[in-house]
Amino acid sequence: MVKRKNKLVVEPFDDIKIIGINTTMMDYQLAWHLNKTLKTELVKYKSITSNGEDFFSFYLYDAGENSNAYNLVSLSSSEGKEWVSFKPKTDFLFIIRNYIKESDFQSILTNINSIQNVFHAYVVDLEYNKKIDVILEDIEFHEMDIIDEINKSLRNI
Repeated sequence: MVKRKNKLVVEPFDDIKIIGINTTMMDYQLAWHLNKTLKTELVKYKSITSNGEDFFSFYLYDAGENSNAYNLVSLSSSEGKEWVSFKPKTDFLFIIRNYIKESDFQSILTNINSIQNVFHAYVVDLEYNKKIDVILEDIEFHEMDIIDEINKSLRNI
C-alpha cells in the first residue's frame, strides 16, 4: 500500500490586491491625487531600505479594524535605482490588504486610471510575478516596524 502524504499549501499573501501604476508624477503628487480621488488618507512614513542604501518611498493608510489597509510604494529610489522591474513599466505599487468586493476594487482601478499623468494602472498578477513575494515581505515587515513605532509613541503620551 502506498502512503499518501497530505500537503498543506498556504498562500503567503491572502486577501491582497496590487495595482501597478506607471506615471511621471513624484510620490507625493501621486499620493495627493490618490487621497483626493479615492478619499483615502495616505501618509508618508520612513522609506523602505533595500541593500542598506537604496530608499524607496512608503505611504500607509489604515482604514481601521475590519477595513482595508493601503500602501503606496515607489519602485525607484531617490537616486533612480529600481527595486525591481515589471512589464509593463511600473513606477509604484498600490497595495490593498484585506477583503475588498470586486466591484469596489474595479472602481478603485478605474479611478486611478482617470488621474491625469497616470499613463497606466493595472492589476499585478501575483501568480505570474513571482518576484513580488520578496517585495511584499519587505513591505509587510516595514509596515509592522512603523506600527510598532506608532504604538510606542502613543504609550509615551
